Formats: sequence, C-alpha cells, structure tokens
Amino acid sequence: MIPLSEVKDRAFSQNILGEGVAIYPEQGQVVAPADGVLTTLFPTHHALGITTGDGVEILIHIGMDTVRLEGQSFYPKVAQGAQVKKGEVLLEFDLNAIETAGFSLVTPVIITNTKAYIDIVETNEETVDFGDTLMSVIH
Repeated sequence: MIPLSEVKDRAFSQNILGEGVAIYPEQGQVVAPADGVLTTLFPTHHALGITTGDGVEILIHIGMDTVRLEGQSFYPKVAQGAQVKKGEVLLEFDLNAIETAGFSLVTPVIITNTKAYIDIVETNEETVDFGDTLMSVIH
C-alpha cells in the first residue's frame, strides 16, 4: 500500500480524480473489489471503472503513464458492461514487460465520486492481498 499523496502523478496525489489508495502489485491481476458493473474499460486496457450496486464509482489505474503502452501487456478478461462479482479476475497484465518498458507499476484505486459520500476511510495495513478491504465508503 502506498498513500495517494506519494504517487508521482498530480491527478492522483492531489486527489483530483477522487480519494483512494495506491498499490504496488506483486501479481499481474486486477480482481473486482466489489460486485458491480464494469462501466469503463479504457481502449488501452490500462485502467477500468466499476460501479457498485449502491453507486460507488471505482477507478483502477494500472501503473503510471501506461496508456503509452497502447494496450501491450494488458489482457482483459471481461468486457465493458459486464456484471462482475467481488474477487473475479477482470484483467491480467505482464508486470515484467511493463517495468522493462520503463513504467512504474504503482496502481491507484480511486473512488471517483468521492463527493457523494461523507468519507472514504483507507485501510491502515501496509500490505494487502486479494479480497482484503482497501477502503470503506461512509454513506
């Protein structure tokens, strides 16, 4: 886990896109953090958005400036518009290829509609695994 304030991208570090956390992934998979709909899958597959049943909008952005890879090293497992279940693999990516190409793997997980909620509370854990709670949305 990495605080968003330490991410070397102003849009994330200054919460311009919303509040959240960042992860340095050790495995090349993105799994659904909650049940919902895959509302956005960027054409370059470096980022995706999920909207939960109660309206929380989650953005997962794999790496920094990885849009420049134009989809190389990213392998979506579900299509935009699909219903997804918590823990389902949404996308796989090649960690080594991305790093070898010179890109950071720091992966922000953002609640893009932060202002619709009272608070976003991040976990205080330094290490998380698939299925662990990264943050809680206070309605």
